[in-house]
Amino acid sequence: MPGSVERADAQLTGVVQRETSLRAAVDAGELWLEAGVAERAAARCDQAVRDIDELLRGADVLTKKRKFGDNEDGNAAAERFAQAGYEYIDSMRHAQRVFANMAATYRAAGRTVAEADAANEEMFRGRSE
Repeated sequence: MPGSVERADAQLTGVVQRETSLRAAVDAGELWLEAGVAERAAARCDQAVRDIDELLRGADVLTKKRKFGDNEDGNAAAERFAQAGYEYIDSMRHAQRVFANMAATYRAAGRTVAEADAANEEMFRGRSE
C-alpha cells in the first residue's frame, strides 16, 4: 500500500490533468465563466496557495535527521523520516503551483466572457449608429 505522500501525489496528478483539460478548453474558447464566478474561484485557489504557505512555515524541521540510535537501523530510520519531510514539502509546493495555475485558468475563463461582452457591445453600438 503506497504511503500518504504517494497517494497525495497521485491525486495531485489527476488534478493537474483536469486543470490542463480546463486550460485547453478555455484556450479553445469552449469554456468560459461569468467574470465574478471566475474571480471567486480564482480567489479560492489563491487562498489555497496562502494556506499551504502557512502549513509549510517551519516545515523544514521535518527534514532534520533525528537520532534513533547510533546504529545502522537508527540511521536508516532517521534518513527515511528526513526524506519523507522533503517529499512532503515538495508535494505541497507542487500543489501550490497547481492552485496558481488553476487561478490563472479561472481568470482566463472570466476574461473570455468579458471580452465577448465587450465585443458584442461594440458590435451593437456600431449597428445602432
